[in-house]
Order: sequence, then structure tokens, then C-alpha cells
Amino acid sequence: MKYLLILITLISSIANIQAQEDVKGSQDYHLLPRMPEYRISQYKEFEFDSQSFHHGKNTYEIEGKKIVISYNYEGDRNNTPSVLQILRNYSNAIIKAGGKILTKRTSQAYYNFNTVDKKEIWVKVDVRNNGDWYKITIVEKEEMTQDINIDANLIKNQIDINGKIAIYGIYFDTGKSSIKKESVPALIQIAKYLKNNPMISCWLVGHTDNDGSYELNKGLSLERAQEVKKELEQKYNIEVTRLFAEGVGPLSPVSSNGTEEGKKSNRRVELVKK
Repeated sequence: MKYLLILITLISSIANIQAQEDVKGSQDYHLLPRMPEYRISQYKEFEFDSQSFHHGKNTYEIEGKKIVISYNYEGDRNNTPSVLQILRNYSNAIIKAGGKILTKRTSQAYYNFNTVDKKEIWVKVDVRNNGDWYKITIVEKEEMTQDINIDANLIKNQIDINGKIAIYGIYFDTGKSSIKKESVPALIQIAKYLKNNPMISCWLVGHTDNDGSYELNKGLSLERAQEVKKELEQKYNIEVTRLFAEGVGPLSPVSSNGTEEGKKSNRRVELVKK
């Protein structure tokens, strides 16, 4: 019995040590240390993504490197920090760093600040279960670097093989249809493909993720396709009889809408051979 108790105690101690460990591959954000006696239970890092931040009645969609860190309390349950204590700690730390509180609610707060090297940081803190768990979402604001170079030859190859190609180089502000200047390289290549293949006519089909209502997404996807059509016709001299705009909203996803990466893949414009 004595040895059994020692073994149980040893197993319990090992379990407690393991319970304190952070999830593999995780780390604190270097400018925002965690509250004492919390461990990282979930960690996600995206080289480029977006996040909504509220400032009074305004909402800003901020893009850049995104880091999401969830913390679980592992200390004495009688001493769990309160929601107010957690939010107040982060508020004080960010204000001390020269930042500001954008919006503060009962269990949630939004902040932004600039680093010494002028990088713009946006932060969202969510606290749940009376302080047992909290999550911080950080976005280091920056423009996206285009990783995949869309060119006329790639467009031709994909349309010859599949009858369509998804274009991820055309960018819009969240909830809007106006085309951003970063889209110019992709538009140039689409126009080049169309001019090199004068007998081809195409549908421009707008797609969205499933955030928001179906009606809103359906209308937005059509408006975006129409804007691309107009841009190609008016600025790149593509005949109006060769392009046809349509929007299908969230009806044809290429990935799960259950993740941010999946949603990003679903937001696209496709060039489809008619």
C-alpha cells in the first residue's frame, strides 16, 4: 500500500507538471507577456490574415501577420484572476507602452500601439469563464506580399485543363467592391491572356466565405465580378462582348469555412471559360 501511494503521488505530480506545459510550438507574443500561472492551450500564427477591431461605433478590418494565443489558468482555483483584473493588466501594459484603448467591454477590449520601429500593432483580448481562460489576438499591420505569381501562361494552362482558374491576386476591402491597387499585376496578366486568345470568352465569377447573410454575400460577389469586368474593359481594352459577370456568394467553397485559412481560400474571383 505504501508503494502504491508513492506511485499514485508520482503519477499525479507528473500529470500536474504536464498540465502546466504550453502547447507544442507556442510562445508568448514578445511584447505582451502572459498573466502569472496561465499556460498556452492553443496557438495559431498566420503570415497574412485579417481581423475586425472595434473603436466606438466604427469597425476596422486590419490585415497583416496575425497571432492568436489562448491561455488556461493552472493555479489555485480560489485565486483565479477576475475578468477585470486580466483586462486591467493588459490595458495598463499597453498604455504604458504608448498605446491606447479603442473599446472596452465587460469581457473584451481592443487596443493598438506602435513599436519603437514604427510597426503598428492591433490587439484584441477576450476573457471567458470568469478568468479561467482568455485569448489575445494580435495583428502586426502590413500589406500582403504576393507569393503566387499569376501569369498569362498559367491562366492558359489552367483554363485549357480545367476550364477555369481561381485568381487570388485581386483584392478588395472587406465588405466593398472597389478594387485595390495591389490587384494591378493580376489584372495585367488576365488582360494579356485574353488578348493572346482572342476567340475565348469568359465568365468572371465572384465567390465569398460564409460570414454574413447569404443575400449580402451574393450581392457583394456579383458587384466584385462586375468591377473586375469593368476594369478589364475600360483600362485594358478588353471587348465588352467577351466578359460576363456573375456572383455565387458562398455557394461554391473550395475549402472549409470553419477556419480562417479556409475562408481566405473561398474569397476569390474565378475566370471560367464560356
